[in-house]
Amino acid sequence: MNNSVMFNNVPTPPGMVSLAAAVPDGSLLYAGIRCINFISAPPANGKERPEVLTMSTRINILALDVSPLWGKPGKHFAIVGDDLSVQVWDCDSGEAVTGHKAHQHQHEARDVRGAHHTSSSLLMSYLANGNILSVDASDLVIYCVASNTYCRRPTFLAPRNHQLTMLRCSPYNDNLFAVGTAAGSVMVCDLRKMSIVYKFSGHKAAICGLAWREVNACQEEIDEKAEPEKWRSRNGTEDEKPKPKPPPLVKSKAADSDDLFDIYNFDHLDGEFGAPAAVRRKSSDVCGEEFVGLEKPSGAAVLDYVEACESMKAELLAHRQEADVQHVEVTLKDCEPTKPTDPPSDDSTISNHQDNSESTEGSLEVIQYSSSSDDAVIVDGEAAKPKREVLHHIYHQAEVHAPETPQAKIEPPNLNLKSIMSGSTDTLSSLSVSTPRPDTLLVSIDGNEVMMIWNTNTGGHSGKNYSKSKTAGKNNDVHWLNERTIVSVSRNQLFFWTLEYDRKMLRYKINRDKTCCSNLTDIAMIACPPSQPEIWVCRNNRQIGRLNVKTGQVSSTYGTVAFGVRAMTECPDDMNKIALGCSDRRVAFFDISKLSTSCLPIDSVYVSSNVYSLAWSPDCLELAFGGFDGTVGILDVERMKVKTILRTPHKKEIYSLAWQDDFIYFVVNRVFGFFDLRKSKGEPIIVTSIARPSYLSVRGHFLFVGTEDGLLQLHERNSETYNTWSPFIRQSALLARYVTDIAWSPVDTNQFAVVGNDKLVLIMEFNPEDRSWKKVHTFTATAEKASVTSLKWSNNRKNQLLTFHIEGTVCLWNTDDPGKPPLVVTYHCPMWCGIFLPSDENIIMCSGKSVSVELVDIKNALTGNQKTICSKVDALLNVKWASKSLIQPFAPVLTAAEKKRQRRDKRKAASKPQPEIAEEVKDAAIEAPKEQTEDSAPTKEVPVVEMAALSLGSKPQKDVPQECAKCKSNEAAESAIFHSRTCLFLATKELNKSALEKLAIVLTEDAVKIDKSVLLSKLFGTKMMAKDLICRELTNLKHSDTPDIAPLCLSISSFKLREELLQHMHNHTLTEWHLSLAPAVSFSFWKECCRSYARQMKDKGYVLHAATYLFGLGMHKEAINMFLENEYYKEALAHARVSLPATDPLIKTIINRWLDQLETTGNFGAAALICVLDNEMLRGYLFLRKYRNRTAEIAELMGQIRRIGQLESVLDEPEAAVPAQNGEAADHAE
Repeated sequence: MNNSVMFNNVPTPPGMVSLAAAVPDGSLLYAGIRCINFISAPPANGKERPEVLTMSTRINILALDVSPLWGKPGKHFAIVGDDLSVQVWDCDSGEAVTGHKAHQHQHEARDVRGAHHTSSSLLMSYLANGNILSVDASDLVIYCVASNTYCRRPTFLAPRNHQLTMLRCSPYNDNLFAVGTAAGSVMVCDLRKMSIVYKFSGHKAAICGLAWREVNACQEEIDEKAEPEKWRSRNGTEDEKPKPKPPPLVKSKAADSDDLFDIYNFDHLDGEFGAPAAVRRKSSDVCGEEFVGLEKPSGAAVLDYVEACESMKAELLAHRQEADVQHVEVTLKDCEPTKPTDPPSDDSTISNHQDNSESTEGSLEVIQYSSSSDDAVIVDGEAAKPKREVLHHIYHQAEVHAPETPQAKIEPPNLNLKSIMSGSTDTLSSLSVSTPRPDTLLVSIDGNEVMMIWNTNTGGHSGKNYSKSKTAGKNNDVHWLNERTIVSVSRNQLFFWTLEYDRKMLRYKINRDKTCCSNLTDIAMIACPPSQPEIWVCRNNRQIGRLNVKTGQVSSTYGTVAFGVRAMTECPDDMNKIALGCSDRRVAFFDISKLSTSCLPIDSVYVSSNVYSLAWSPDCLELAFGGFDGTVGILDVERMKVKTILRTPHKKEIYSLAWQDDFIYFVVNRVFGFFDLRKSKGEPIIVTSIARPSYLSVRGHFLFVGTEDGLLQLHERNSETYNTWSPFIRQSALLARYVTDIAWSPVDTNQFAVVGNDKLVLIMEFNPEDRSWKKVHTFTATAEKASVTSLKWSNNRKNQLLTFHIEGTVCLWNTDDPGKPPLVVTYHCPMWCGIFLPSDENIIMCSGKSVSVELVDIKNALTGNQKTICSKVDALLNVKWASKSLIQPFAPVLTAAEKKRQRRDKRKAASKPQPEIAEEVKDAAIEAPKEQTEDSAPTKEVPVVEMAALSLGSKPQKDVPQECAKCKSNEAAESAIFHSRTCLFLATKELNKSALEKLAIVLTEDAVKIDKSVLLSKLFGTKMMAKDLICRELTNLKHSDTPDIAPLCLSISSFKLREELLQHMHNHTLTEWHLSLAPAVSFSFWKECCRSYARQMKDKGYVLHAATYLFGLGMHKEAINMFLENEYYKEALAHARVSLPATDPLIKTIINRWLDQLETTGNFGAAALICVLDNEMLRGYLFLRKYRNRTAEIAELMGQIRRIGQLESVLDEPEAAVPAQNGEAADHAE
């Protein structure tokens, strides 16, 4: 095979999120599942090999964008990972070079796998200057790629009002970017001003796609500007053929006369009352050759006027024809000294005329240049600039002032108006016509397939299409194919739209483009290269190609394969057809005979589960596959359909599969079985005589089985019963752990190799006559913890063997030279399987956990005696993460409320008092801060972390233990019980550290020495010996003083549980585990343990914990008194209302103590509320009187309490005698 048509990598299928971008050179970048794929543009000559790269990211991708500076220098693009990191990758090296983690919060950085982010969690796009803008719900980050720094600002797009779904930065302005929201709004924002420039509303569903484009003026319009003499001519002698309908964006020609009726156009009045009918207008023909107006009608589009205006116009035309019109030629000097008597209609014309009054071409050129510039800035939603008025002023100036100028008689004969106009036009054609200001349009599409166009220069709505589909989709997208064509993706189909400017409505009409076509109905995503007739399409059938929009044909088709191909096998009849068992529920077929520069032929079919093993049928027309869920499927290769699904007795992985005659053999969950295809039921037959199999290989009537213990067994089929097997004939211990593969050499048919979860590669030779084997070679991998996943022999060279290792290497061994080290191909991930390419065995085809299918050329390495080929490295190994920029130019403008909030936060941080607030204040927020009085004693200073509860009673000198967060965590750690894997630590130590030494003692058969030295031997002795073992283990645990469950477990077995619990009660180290076992002694002992545990919790400050156990024991008054003692008034009153009679004096005591505490803290309002609820109106009124600043609200409340409680007879103070507010005079009524 020609190596020039080979691909180094096979791309992976697109991921769940549609992320694709076209590179400026026509290449494609798209995101797969935890990877990025790059496919270069097809070469022009069609002979060179296109480049295909697959770059593993190890994480899912949320966003992808290509740098606008691609190739200047370096080929850079950016992605957003699901860990909210922004990474910049270099396509040449296939690695991430820089990035930042500004959007990662602390909890997300600690546990990245616990957070599940979507594509709308973080939006990213490249700015026009090469920097990266990323936006999440709270922050906006600008990342400077050149300096590797970033600045972060709070977003001005409130997430409460705007849930962002799409972000696209303008490629034409460094500061503009557009966002789409879930509510259907499109906003154009200015990054430098940190504000919203335009907000467009019109969509009724979430925005799915945005695309920018600059649209220039039409070519016909430019030609009209370049030849102004055609429409400046006044004699009307030039004959023009009827022109077809003008293309989009073409403006009307300037008027050739001052006709009063040239503004009448009834096209926009169809169907209106009083407007002439369209048929009548088309049938009339009054404009003829001598028509003078704004537009010269063409063909069937001849205009007609109202009858009244028609007759008046005829009279005026006749009057003009009778008049003797004398055409006067004007010289340059005639126009220089003259100035217009009437002001022009455009201010820009005046300024330009004054600034350029000394022009060598005269003032005609100046005004012509100004009018051309004005025409260039025509945008949607605005009226055209008054070019007609400016030109009318020019002609008026030439006709009126020329006869009055005495120099007109001596002017050169070749200088006339027409020559001057043509000369000035030629001079300014490159300045005024070739540089019009384009319209910057933004197209958006929503989930309902409604597409709208917005003009970001003016903020106007420029066009809309209406969708007839009632289905809403999330994968809709829109792209610009060129300036006049838009392509949208909806319902997995392509729709092409053309833009046509409507001069009546000053908008664009969006119509279906009939010149572009596509019959594909399985499109996942697309990418449109700039200025190219072909677009990239990623299809749902795992195919990627280039679609020619003119012909609808797909060229350059590339098949895809997902990461983690577990099985790879060639078809015995056609070695060019390779079957691949994929990890994404697919079976793929790679036909390398059809491989070319424009085709990567890989077809796949969907199956029920991930594929772990493959086996071809004897006739090679069917393929059996073993799945992840314990199913065996049979696939019809020609029809590419699953024919049968067979179920094994276990829902586990099927690592080994073989097909011989009418039997399919399998190994699942350490069970060997087979299916008899001659039976219609398809029930599996389990062979119980084969124990713990891990891999199988059928060779004629022999069965080779590798076991979980590293054994190789030989079984023979029973000749009488075809479906039974004899016990193993031969067995050899080859490996330390399970066998993973047994492969036979296709050249030397009696030679096979065995590998497993070990670093050994064993080459065996089988003798079928003697039913025996022998070792030929033994290769040892260099890795210390090597594990071989599979192996493959060469189809042509009997001395070459490939092994694939879990540590990420592929080794090529040479059996002719066993002492020679292997050729090692290194990777960054575990490698699963591979083969020698059948067409060229100098190429290795392999796959791994983070490698789809890779083709490695080893020819140069073999000829140059190289030892290592570094195929791929970890792409995230050398990332230079950005730091926060000290200079942040994009400072947001803070509002007055935000500035006030910042000042308030600073004041709070500066004057933050010590947290001397009772816990009741935090719970109900009804108590006020404590006021220090002269009589109160100074409070003992306590650390902040220990101030969860503080006694504020009348006796501050009394220390009351309180619950605090830090002590609570510390004490909980002390009283908690740790769980270990064993309670017999000494016996475990003998097993793990001195097993060989103890084994030697046991083999001496000295009973005394064994009983003394081998503690583990007591487990195999009498009951007394087992008790002795428990006592020794319990003594060891008590000396170690470890809070573990083991001593408690051993105490139960030794019948010493009571002594164990009494010791913990004495030491105040009881735990809830001890309490749960106390009933095993007696019920009264359990109650004693609970009381002891409650006292222990109370002493440590766990009042609620202690009261819970007291309530459980029925000691309600004791628990309520504990609450009252520790100032848990709310809890005490709640339990007292439930547990005690309503007349119990303890309830009144609780209320009085609570009111005293509130009065001490100065919370008179809460005290008054409690008094009113307890129906003590007078006491509540007196509490309100204690306010020094008695506001009107307090006075009103006092009046209500006075009225409801009927306190007039009790109180001597009149109701009107209310203290005045601070700074005000009191008015006393007489």
